[in-house]
Amino acid sequence: MRYSVTACVVVAGGVVVWKVAENSADYSIQSTTRNVLFLPTTREEKYKAKQAIDSFFVRAGDVLSAVAVYVGTTLLPLGVPQFAILNMVLVLVWLTLAVLIGRKYTQVAAAAAQAQAA
Repeated sequence: MRYSVTACVVVAGGVVVWKVAENSADYSIQSTTRNVLFLPTTREEKYKAKQAIDSFFVRAGDVLSAVAVYVGTTLLPLGVPQFAILNMVLVLVWLTLAVLIGRKYTQVAAAAAQAQAA
């Protein structure tokens, strides 16, 4: 009994360390990327957009993810494999959107650099 408790404590400790590392890397990468996207914008555009993103869109995303889990577990009898497939599809959608946004960002940044040079 004592060994199984020790094993559980070690595994739980490893999970905690892993989640702290994952969350800190996730936060630092996301916040840096989000702030870089605002570089080619004007000061007014930046502060208005950041307010909307921080106050509305982040919270709306949290609500939508909770609704998706609720619908998936109660209305649709989705199990772990189905949620995994759904997550993979969503990852592909997000990666596609990230590539498209990156391309648009490159165009906007180049236009802003040309405007400053002129």
